[in-house]
Amino acid sequence: MIRAPLSTTSVLDETAEVVSRAAAPWAAVVAATSLPYRFMQIIFIERVSELGSAATHYGRALGTIANLTILAFIFSRWGRVVFARACRLAEASDATPGREAWGVPLVALVSYLFVSSIAEIVYYASVLTIVGPVLAAMLAGLAIGTAELNTRPGIMAPWRHIARHSKTSKQLMSFVFIFFVGVIVAFINLAATFAAGAWLAHAFAGVSLARWDVLLSIRNKHYIFLLLAGAIAIVEPFWIAAHVVLVRRAGVAETGEDLRIWFRELQSRWAE
Repeated sequence: MIRAPLSTTSVLDETAEVVSRAAAPWAAVVAATSLPYRFMQIIFIERVSELGSAATHYGRALGTIANLTILAFIFSRWGRVVFARACRLAEASDATPGREAWGVPLVALVSYLFVSSIAEIVYYASVLTIVGPVLAAMLAGLAIGTAELNTRPGIMAPWRHIARHSKTSKQLMSFVFIFFVGVIVAFINLAATFAAGAWLAHAFAGVSLARWDVLLSIRNKHYIFLLLAGAIAIVEPFWIAAHVVLVRRAGVAETGEDLRIWFRELQSRWAE
């Protein structure tokens, strides 16, 4: 039987294999480029919430933080595209990608930056709704999955690729739910790890950790934000790889390449 190329489970199975080949060192690139953006987000949100109605009097300070956040956003998107390229190379060659993963085409990077910026705006504009963030997450997933398909500059070209692969909406919605649960699980595991570390320090270190008890408390909003940033950083490589695999499989199925691959595999088995 021919494997169903777009089943969610098969895509996730292949995603795990791709990440295992591309993780070292390319997952570190994602973490190193995304965490600064998450930290700047936390700083901006906390400053605005602290200032409240007085925020209008601190426009210069908030503007500086916002500009740094935008730079960190661009940096994080470059890291995503590098890892997406590493995943594609790992999937194509069944080997760990080398230096060629750094060679992200400029058109692909700019196209992804353009679409992901719109997805980010949609997310924050509709964060209080349910449908808006889900659609924004689906758009962001298709944006990273189709990034390297953009070979010519243009405003409409990225949207054409996204529209062509929007038929995978069932899988995209499944990914939103699965990776949302994954972030929650990672969040709980991180919190449990820090709690266990604090308990061990209390039990065996014999030093006063009263300040750390306050800092690592669930009542500390800053600590919760940092845990959330860490959880997203853990899940993000799998999220990127899943959409790269999904888009590639959708393209393979669309062109009939899956039949040719299946036939070549069948021939090789008979030859053995």
